[in-house]
Amino acid sequence: MAHFNYLAQDNQDKQISGVLEAKDIAEAKAKLRQMGLYIIWVRPEVGFLKTLDLGRVKNMELAIFSHQFAVMISSGIPLVRALKALADETDNRKFRTIIDKVRFDVENGTSLSQAFSKNPKVFSNLFISLIKTGEAAGALPAVLNRLANCLEKDEDLRRKVASSFAYPLIVGIMAIVAVSFLLIAVVPVFSSVYKSLKINLPGPTIALIGLSSILVKFWWLILLFIGLIFYILRIAKHNEIFGLTLDRLKLRLPIFGQLNRKVSVSRFVRTLSTLIGSGLTLNPSLTITKEAVGNRAIAKTIESMQNEINQGKSLSDSLRQAQYFPAIAVQMISVGEESGNLNALLDKCADFLDEDIDILIKNLVVKLEPTLTFFLAVLVGFIALAIYLPMFDLMHQIAK
Repeated sequence: MAHFNYLAQDNQDKQISGVLEAKDIAEAKAKLRQMGLYIIWVRPEVGFLKTLDLGRVKNMELAIFSHQFAVMISSGIPLVRALKALADETDNRKFRTIIDKVRFDVENGTSLSQAFSKNPKVFSNLFISLIKTGEAAGALPAVLNRLANCLEKDEDLRRKVASSFAYPLIVGIMAIVAVSFLLIAVVPVFSSVYKSLKINLPGPTIALIGLSSILVKFWWLILLFIGLIFYILRIAKHNEIFGLTLDRLKLRLPIFGQLNRKVSVSRFVRTLSTLIGSGLTLNPSLTITKEAVGNRAIAKTIESMQNEINQGKSLSDSLRQAQYFPAIAVQMISVGEESGNLNALLDKCADFLDEDIDILIKNLVVKLEPTLTFFLAVLVGFIALAIYLPMFDLMHQIAK
């Protein structure tokens, strides 16, 4: 007897998953029907590690899904058959299960946007709103293609930002490892030698030996304290006041503040362009865009802009009064409003901001590389000097 995983739905529309024994899939399905369940999917059970639901759905996976979905629908393939094919195509087990759930809901009369909305952790408000607009306008393939392009651009932006933080992160880890090794393995050896020689130690050496003793004795407490700080920050991030303060600080950082501002503004412009180009009006588009910028301080600014627009102001006028938005972006949006071609100007503005981010990241890397290398050299040099200072004094005394 083989084992089969299944996902089904009972008469109260409650989804049930589990494992059952059967000779083959046909018998497994027959057993589920006898239990009064509506079958969503049945599959042979795989190994333990594969059945663990540890994956997450990435933006690029959603973009590929949207492109393929658009091609299949525009080719005349029915929604249910297209979703089944896409579920079989994906390698991400979690995403495959979700697509199967969407297919099941659509097959049983639920609209496509409502079926997607049952999985808010995977499909954002942007995704669901665009699908709903595409359904209403009868232009689902075009909307899916715009959505895929938006997701791809956002993923490219994430990678660029991650690359800018990669070098300082690597140098920081190297500095921590090097200093920890010197304090734990090297300094105690010299400390015992100096103690046996009973020589007077200079201030830097005393401070270094004291720091080494603390690290050797209480390393577990230090790690626990660091972990606790990260945990508290992670929890506090969800607090509205603390999260807003933290996001404002990100925009005012000496080196990375300008980069964070431009990334959030680029997301704002790109998302707004996608929404307006898909047929949504300005006010609901701004509501969805607030969630896409990834910064609560800028989201608050967008909320204030909405209030001004509701009172009769244009988008460009409200942007001029707002913080964080560069003048060139405001001018391009103003020209778009005046010419009645806002969507095209928003696209150009987003492309311009992405190019500006590229240049900014390259400049940051050029400035950070020598600065961090110099900092690491000074740090290790200070430790080496503090270790060897007593040796110089001892040699000087012997020479006398």
